[in-house]
Amino acid sequence: MSRIRVVFSIGALHGGGSERQIVSALQHLDRQQFEPHLYVVSRSGPLLPCVPDDVPTAAFEERDRRPPTRIPGGMHRRRVADMTRYLREIRADVCFDRTFLMTLIAADAAWRANVPAVSTVVTDPRTGFAPVAGRFRTFKRQALSRLYRRAAAVLAVSEGAARSAEAFYRLPAGSVQTLRNGVDVDAVLQIAQGTPDSDWWNRPGSQDRSVVRIVSAGRLNHEKGFHLLIDAVAVLQKERPDRELRLALLGEGAHRDRLQHQIDAHRLTDMIRMPGFRSDAAAWYRSADIYVLPSLLEGMPNVLLEAMVCGTPVVAADCPHGPREILQDGRYGVLCASGSVTALAKGLQTILDDPEVACRRAENARKYVEAEFSQKTAVRKLEQVLCEAAAGSASGMSGF
Repeated sequence: MSRIRVVFSIGALHGGGSERQIVSALQHLDRQQFEPHLYVVSRSGPLLPCVPDDVPTAAFEERDRRPPTRIPGGMHRRRVADMTRYLREIRADVCFDRTFLMTLIAADAAWRANVPAVSTVVTDPRTGFAPVAGRFRTFKRQALSRLYRRAAAVLAVSEGAARSAEAFYRLPAGSVQTLRNGVDVDAVLQIAQGTPDSDWWNRPGSQDRSVVRIVSAGRLNHEKGFHLLIDAVAVLQKERPDRELRLALLGEGAHRDRLQHQIDAHRLTDMIRMPGFRSDAAAWYRSADIYVLPSLLEGMPNVLLEAMVCGTPVVAADCPHGPREILQDGRYGVLCASGSVTALAKGLQTILDDPEVACRRAENARKYVEAEFSQKTAVRKLEQVLCEAAAGSASGMSGF
């Protein structure tokens, strides 16, 4: 029996959650049943070395070397046309995409090549669509509605995102199914055994002040809410002068200079650092006293799950929709109002006031994530979806 040839597609392989989930799926997909391929717009990003050697990778920027065009929609049409050719060239059986920007390319190409498409909604579109969509939002929203209706299956990373997508794109009720992100627990714990390569982070506190290490991670943009966390740490430092606070913001992005200016304005340059994208992020999580997710919007944040696997107490903004689902309404971590500096500061204070309770809750959270969010479970479910899509039916997804 021939293997199912599946093309995974995404814009590039930077350090975001969707990119990491794509790489993890490529690593764990059953090779006896599937032949995975990868199609990207740009062959770039720190996760490129993590793609398995047996996965052929194609990049639009390498396949189409014509100069960029300024005609509105011209580059998009070229990308769709090239991916259509690629799907036909390799005789793909199914196409899988993550992020709605890639859906606009991959699902359209799959339809033109007569290949079943499986598309993934990674955030609540009511809040996450406009900041990312750029120009021609109405056109893109209408196009996505058509593409999702044509798809063999549409997945969402949380129940809230699934229901929101149905309303936002005017899809039939129950047509978007939930497939939550998985965590490679063994890989995270192996990385967590290391020590962060940072003298600033590792140095002991002074005799009269204990150190509180706080970490957060993600793309340095407005939606991740790091500007709120910086202000919250500034507030907390004034309220708790007996503690030496250190905040590490792991990641890269367009707002690095803006965030650094904010740190400088607070005169917290020795308290708050941005070490960049870190492949050893789990080691930072495990060595921290608190992990904070200050986001304004999220789908199913991998970084929060990984911090919980490391047994670190967590504070998360109650943004749509993933954090509340992950933390089970606050059972496994502190939930605070999204978009509020005061709420973040109070969330941090809650853990500092009762560290024993925070540690017990963190241990329960670790066990919960290991039981409910394993990568093996997520990939096996994805394999089922891909099999059904390749066979022309996604009827079995209702059991998820």
